[in-house]
Amino acid sequence: MIDTWLFAALCFGFLALCALLRVIPGPEWNDRIVSFTTAITLFAAAALVLSIALGDLFILDSAIIIVLVLFAGTIIYMKFCGSEGQ
Repeated sequence: MIDTWLFAALCFGFLALCALLRVIPGPEWNDRIVSFTTAITLFAAAALVLSIALGDLFILDSAIIIVLVLFAGTIIYMKFCGSEGQ
């Protein structure tokens, strides 16, 4: 029988992959940034659920660090390059 937490982690991972695939054909940079931020959020949810499923806090700690760096990078990018649109 499949573990419910593991199945939820796989679903969140698949949704994060779909959001990342949306980054490539995005019509504008703002759409790409929104889909990238959505992918980051779904990645964090997948890491949280996977951490619960496996009982390993290292996954959660590393996911938190990665997500904080990516969100900070997104904010910095939008501050300096977002107004230009390219």
